[in-house]
Amino acid sequence: MKERVAVVFGTFAPLHQGHIDLIQRAKRQCDRVCVIVSGYKGDRGEEVGLPLQKRFRYIREGFSNDELTQIYKLDETELPRYPLGWEPWLKTALETIQYDSKREDLVFFVGEKTYQEELEARGFEARLQERQFGISGTLIRENPSKYWKYIAQPFRRQFTKKVLIMGSASNGKTTLAKDLARFYDAPVSLEYAREYQIRNNVRDDELTPKDYYYLLLGQYDQTSKLIDSSANRGLVIADTNSLVTKGYYDYYMEVEGPETSMTDTFDNLFVSILAKEKWDLILFVQPIGSYVNDGFRDMTMADDEIRNSFSNHLDHLRNQYLSDIPTAYLGQDYLGNYEEAKRVIDTIYQAD
Repeated sequence: MKERVAVVFGTFAPLHQGHIDLIQRAKRQCDRVCVIVSGYKGDRGEEVGLPLQKRFRYIREGFSNDELTQIYKLDETELPRYPLGWEPWLKTALETIQYDSKREDLVFFVGEKTYQEELEARGFEARLQERQFGISGTLIRENPSKYWKYIAQPFRRQFTKKVLIMGSASNGKTTLAKDLARFYDAPVSLEYAREYQIRNNVRDDELTPKDYYYLLLGQYDQTSKLIDSSANRGLVIADTNSLVTKGYYDYYMEVEGPETSMTDTFDNLFVSILAKEKWDLILFVQPIGSYVNDGFRDMTMADDEIRNSFSNHLDHLRNQYLSDIPTAYLGQDYLGNYEEAKRVIDTIYQAD
């Protein structure tokens, strides 16, 4: 007896609950299911930062624990665009899933009547499936926060709005981050350096180059886990990032005079991590208010001239590495900064 193999194909930009339900229903009606992730250079997925390779990887991640679901990638760049090119497309699709007509019977599960007709005309069984949940990739791309619950988990990374709060120490950043997170019911990635220093009982001015490597990796890992967590509903706020860590490294390691090789190693790691971070908005808090001694801060930073100089250095780094990210400077009192932060966040994020 031949193996019955379900086939589901599409761009999946993004994969959503309707797609998942279709794939799993197809699998349960056959022996297994082949999912063909298709697309071409400049397609609608790539327009929103989801090129074919990324979609393929995300979907494979989503079904990684399902041995009856195989994920394939089909690059249509050199093929005629729909509705032309059914013959070359089908030939390529069958080659992609390594179809064996002597051993397998294919059942295509499709969402369009024309797809069903084209496939049946070529001798294949095709079952038309009605759209479920009233959701589509187009609706999600237009308003991801409104349809957040329908987006498959790996794809939420792409649609998460990420807000970075940066500035020198003891200017209300952490309080602002917590307040904004509470207001928007969003997860917040607090300053990993503070947790690290408390755990290791080390002050700002006692950190070594090796400590800074750990700070870079720890902060990035902490924020990434929040983005992938169930607490993420479309907005994540971060109290600091690799750029701020770089600023402190420049300040303190210049004083200690590390070997050039140490700085090269740090800078290489910094550039690598910064390239992975994707920010939608920066809130740059200006050095206002009193500098508070929390037992770990370097109190030389309490000097207004040094504090302003460090803040300017951070802004220089921001302009050097993140000049394309919209930035709002917060230089009011605590209430004014809070209100202004909410205003600018609302320009990029509208909760359902």
